[in-house]
Amino acid sequence: MSVKLIYDETNPKTLNKEEINEVQRIRLRSIIHKVYENSPYYHKLFKERGIRPEDIRSIEDLVKIPFTTKDDLRKRAYPHGGDFLAVPFNQIVGWHMTSGTTGIPTVNAYTWNDIEVWTNLVARSLRTAGVTNNDIVMNIYGYGLFTGGIGLHQGIQRIGAKVIPWSTGRTEALVKALKDFKATVITGTPSYELLVAETIVKLGIDPERDLELRLAIPGAEAMTKEMLERIELELGLKKRGGRALEIYGLTEGLGPGVAQECPNDNHEWMHIWTDHYVVEIIDPDTGERVSEGEEGEMVITTLTKDAMPLIRYRTRDITSMIDSDDEIPFPKIRMIKGRVDDVIFYKGVKLFPTAINHVVMAHQEILEYQIIVDKSTREHRLIIRVETEKPSEKLREKLIEEIRTVAFVTPEIEFVNVGTLPRFEGKSRRVIIKE
Repeated sequence: MSVKLIYDETNPKTLNKEEINEVQRIRLRSIIHKVYENSPYYHKLFKERGIRPEDIRSIEDLVKIPFTTKDDLRKRAYPHGGDFLAVPFNQIVGWHMTSGTTGIPTVNAYTWNDIEVWTNLVARSLRTAGVTNNDIVMNIYGYGLFTGGIGLHQGIQRIGAKVIPWSTGRTEALVKALKDFKATVITGTPSYELLVAETIVKLGIDPERDLELRLAIPGAEAMTKEMLERIELELGLKKRGGRALEIYGLTEGLGPGVAQECPNDNHEWMHIWTDHYVVEIIDPDTGERVSEGEEGEMVITTLTKDAMPLIRYRTRDITSMIDSDDEIPFPKIRMIKGRVDDVIFYKGVKLFPTAINHVVMAHQEILEYQIIVDKSTREHRLIIRVETEKPSEKLREKLIEEIRTVAFVTPEIEFVNVGTLPRFEGKSRRVIIKE
């Protein structure tokens, strides 16, 4: 079939399923040739493995190529792109880096073409969520080396919406600006959006009566259905028929805009833009691909990154993938369960913090929580600190039973005074390991 590679990249319904697959195949062959010819890292890797570009003609052939890891980027890409650069240095227009990592961060270099592709993908994601050129968007992702602030800013303007470039901090003034500007959309990490909601109440503002918010676009950290439903309730979105719809991305894949939840997904799935990314789901222990719908680690191959294309990059994010079942033809990934690195090994059990989040966020009387895994003594302890105005033995017993049901461990519940636990303007850090 004949496929146009130039189309409206901001519209999630431009291509049908067959066209998406054909665009993906064409771009895969092109990017394999590009990295072989221009990326010192991949050229050497292909040579050492006896791989020629013409050997990789389909997604099935990608298994011939070893995975690329975060450690590879830390060793060979920092700070300017290093051996991963596939363009001359004079074509680079800037960089972004990962947030929340220790030691050497992972860096991504950008050309002007990368900025254009990224902007269009964020715009597509926002259109999928229902943002229009009539919206006023309060952008509270952090600006700077973190991709969130600038990435969303560019995409918001691409669709003609109006952006308030707030970043993080000055939360009381932020709430006043929400009211004064009559903002209709708010971005940011879910933890910060909940802090904004808490501040709204403290200032005596009724979000349903005094604000105009109808959409939230949370991202940048693992979240749960319960967390999103709480954002919808506490920001007054439900009264206006609004939603909190997750946006997903990673710096190594350009930034936010890799996948987006649509209003039909019920806080379970996100459409992933497979005209720009090849997605594989693998068993994180064996590296083998798993069956459709089966949970595993997501691996991506970037098809349109210009400065630093990545082949079979291990994201460490745990999800699954299925075909689309609605009017948007792109396949879906399940909301990120967590990262492989985030798994807590507790008394022989693998515990994802999101399992606890599912339980805690379903209780509206709980304002904040913290997970403490104490391995400093012979008898390891899992302590959940809970901040609530209504502590009770009934709530304690209910939390213990619900957490035991989903996480297969028995926690200790410790009630603390309101205002005791930290709040987060960026990514949350609710897990503390004592060893």
